[in-house]
Parts: sequence; structure tokens; C-alpha cells
Amino acid sequence: MKTQQRLLVLGLMMAGCGQLVPGFSRFQLINQTPYAITYYAVAHSEKQVRNAKNLLDAALPSGGVSSAPVAGMGTYWLRAIADVDGTPTEKIAGPVWIANGHVGWAWRLVDGAIQAGTKAQDVFAQTDLPAVVIDSFGQTIPDEPKVPALLHVTNDPLGGLHTPLGQPVDYRGVGAIELRGYSTQAFAKQSFGFETRDEEGHDQDASILGLPEEEDWVLYGPYMDRSLMRTVLGYSLYAGMGWYAPRTRFCEVYLKDYPAGHIEETYHGVYVLTEKLKRDAHRVDIAALDETAVVEPAISGGYLLELHGAEQQDPGERVFPVAGDFLLSIKYPKPEKITGLQFAWIRRYVGDFEAALFGPDFTDPGHGYAAYIDVASFVDYILLQDFLKNRDAFRASVFLYKDRQEKLCLGPIWDLNIAMGYYSFSGFQDPTGWFLQSPYRKLPHSPWTDRLFEDPAFAQRYRQRWDELRQGLLSTASLNQRIDGYAAHLATAQVRNFIRWNSLGRTLFPRIDLLMYMGPHPDSYAGEVQLLKDWMAQRAEWMDGHIDELL
Repeated sequence: MKTQQRLLVLGLMMAGCGQLVPGFSRFQLINQTPYAITYYAVAHSEKQVRNAKNLLDAALPSGGVSSAPVAGMGTYWLRAIADVDGTPTEKIAGPVWIANGHVGWAWRLVDGAIQAGTKAQDVFAQTDLPAVVIDSFGQTIPDEPKVPALLHVTNDPLGGLHTPLGQPVDYRGVGAIELRGYSTQAFAKQSFGFETRDEEGHDQDASILGLPEEEDWVLYGPYMDRSLMRTVLGYSLYAGMGWYAPRTRFCEVYLKDYPAGHIEETYHGVYVLTEKLKRDAHRVDIAALDETAVVEPAISGGYLLELHGAEQQDPGERVFPVAGDFLLSIKYPKPEKITGLQFAWIRRYVGDFEAALFGPDFTDPGHGYAAYIDVASFVDYILLQDFLKNRDAFRASVFLYKDRQEKLCLGPIWDLNIAMGYYSFSGFQDPTGWFLQSPYRKLPHSPWTDRLFEDPAFAQRYRQRWDELRQGLLSTASLNQRIDGYAAHLATAQVRNFIRWNSLGRTLFPRIDLLMYMGPHPDSYAGEVQLLKDWMAQRAEWMDGHIDELL
């Protein structure tokens, strides 16, 4: 990690696994000045443009970005005319040696003069997304336990540019940080769990980037997902269906885990500040449960549960088995807080639900599965997971909750980084085919869904909900508008991200047992966005044409 960060000083990012096609490089241009750059070109020499293939002759407005391939390796110069108060001023910057990779050029103002450069101080000195600096005081961030850290968040609510450790300060405070995720810890760009604390080390609620106050946060770093938006998109769709989903904010992170000469050298890319799933009035809003709750109705809630395989069990978790060789772990109350009576109560409740679901009268509204679960929550959760074709659905990161005197609900949705056509193992990249209604190419998942679709009433309700959502939230026009909105929001930040993480157009192999992360992948961000839009449209059209198969 430290070697990769120091390469930022040169502006040449070789992070990630694999190589570009030999002799191919790409310039990423960022205009961080208030002026339009009316003409610009990549030149082989300081005096003239010798290769027409390298011309970039579209206007680059203030705040604009552009990208172009460059054939061959060698020394290059950047030529431009900046329109300063109506006066064309020619700017020439360089030289820079370019080999296989992505080089970032940034036009910026320095003491009132326009300059261009490729160093980290040029390319990463400013962001248009909130700038989040994590200072772990020189410590490498481990999986666990959390290590002390300082969090500084710069955000201009009026939409101005941000400098790391700059103003205006949205949040600044001490806390503790660790790596998070399961397979994602093998990625070059890792994700983090963060707790906000007071100066004495006690947990302290805080509002960050306008999100409701809490102490537990996730900084998710999209790496395999080069659209940078799949998880944010999926959460927003689930919230649009009327359910709580973790709130998110895009940001750009500077990870200062070793002494650096310039804070810009620690740029770590585009991240998503995300609410961690937990019981809270602003998150999973269920009743508090303490040790005094020993009889009904008090003992009936609330509980937050997670379904997963045995290999994903954390040390010290309170778990019990359910159908399909899966486990339900109790996330709330915490293992050290839940009493034996409460553990027995929720285990018995889930057991009664499974007995009813797999029993002979399972379709009976009064005695079957519907007596134990909120059917609407199951319909919506399964429908969205099926539409997004999330490989982890009903295998891992599957949450359920039960409020006091209420039925068991499925949700909230969580962890969608390999959904929406991005997982090319066992056909998950294919937008066709049912997933959750039957074992998908022998990939194990909870048998709950298979059994539910044996009830004609459930299948009919599923179909009706699909038809309803396709008229609005899940219409192709609505989906494209949502995706385009995120892409516009990330237009400049994605350039910096892919200079830092040279992953566009590559096949990435995070580790030897994850070879299913295949391509092909476009060599541009616009191509990644279009790939996502096309997949979503094709998936929806296929479901339109096959939804009656479920009846």
C-alpha cells in the first residue's frame, strides 16, 4: 500500500492486478480552474503536435474532465489555450514519461496563475465530493481490533471544491477504525468500519455529511465495481420501495497511514460513507430489548438477525441453525447482552415459522407461514434481490428483524457490490434467468424462497408488485435517470479514482480463489455506466416476459 501511495507523486498509477495492453496509455484531464480551456492537445514535443491521433480537440469547461488513449511509450507534453477573462493564454506543461497506465493532468490555479502538472499535489489537491481524511497515526489498519484514528471531513454545502484537512469542516473527531468485509479484504482498495468516539475513547454519536447521528459507520470502497455506484443504486431502490435502507454519501478519502510529505499523496479514491446496520431510531427502528424482558409481549422484540453460512460466523456470535445448512446469528441484542430466555424465544419463533413454511398447511393464512412473517417485506426483498441478481442473496449478508408484537420482516438490504451483472461466475453476469425461485446452477441458498413460490398466492402477489414497480421506480426510464444522476455526480471524482486505481478495462484477480471476477470490462467510465444501464434494462425486459412463469 505504501509503495502504491508514493507512486501518486508521479501521477502514474499501477495499482491493481494485471496489465494494460502493451504500448497503450491514457491521459485523464481535469480542469480545476474557473476558466474554460478551449483547446488542448497531447504533444510528442514541446514545440508541436506531431501525431494527430493524440489530438484532444473538444472544449474542456471549468470543472470538466476528459480522457484519451495515447499510443506508445515515451515523453509527452500537454498544450492548451486557457480563456482567462477573454484573453487566450497558451499553456504548455510537461514533460512526463508515460508507460502502461493512466496519467492524471490537472489544470489548477496557483497564486492566481494557471498551472498544470501530474504530481499528487496537482491532481489530488482538490475534490468536488466531500474530502475525508483518515489519519491512523502511522499504524497499519488491521482487520481487528480497531486502532485509534482521526477523521476530518471537509464539505462545502454550496458545492465548492474541497481541500483535504480544509474548510468548511463538516466533522472532525477521534475514533477507531478497522478493515471490514469478507472477501473484499483481499481487494487492493479496501473498506473500513469506523466508530466515532470522544477524547476519552468512549463511543459518541455524531452526524456526518448530514446523516442522522450515530457512532458506527462504514466507508465502503468500490473496487471491483467500476461504476462505483452499484451498492448506492441498490440501496436507493430499496428505500424507494418504502423500506429502510442504509443512507449513503459519496466522498473521496485520503488515507494517511504513514508519514507523507503532502496530504495529497495519500489520496485513496472514491468511497461511500454508509450507515452500518444496527438497531437505532434512525436505522433499524425496533424496540430496545434489555435483560428485564422475560415474558411476552416484552420478550417478543426487538431482534436483528443475519442469515449466513457457517464459514462466515464471527467469534463469539450467538447463532442457531436454520433450513439449508445455514445459520442465523443474533446481531441485536449483542452476544453479551442477550439472555438465555431471549435467545430461546427468538430461536423458537423462527423454528415455528420454518415448521409452518414446510408443513402441509403452509398456504393457510392463519396457520401457515403468513402467521409468522410480514409477507410484504419478503415479497419486496426477494423481488429486488432477484431483479439485481445478487449472487449473495439468501446466502450471506441477509438480514431480518422482528419488532415487539410484530411479525418477522426480511431486510434491510445489504452488500450489493457484486450484483447487477458484475459477478461473472455461474452465469450471474447474464441478465436472463430466474435465481431465487429454484437452486441456481447448484449454488446453495436458503430453501425459504423455493417454498414460498410454491404458494400461488405468494407468486401472484410477487407478480402484481413487479407490475406496479415497473410503472414507476423500476421503469427503464427511471432507472436510467437514477444512474445518469449518480454518474454526473461522480464525473470528476471518477477520474481521480481511476488514476489512483488503474483498473478500467482490466480483468482483476483479487486472490487465487476469486478467479470468477472476470470481464470483459470497458476501458472507460462512460462504458462502465452504459454497461450497467444496458444490463438493468435487459434484466427488466426479461422479467417482464417471464413473470407469468411463476404463477
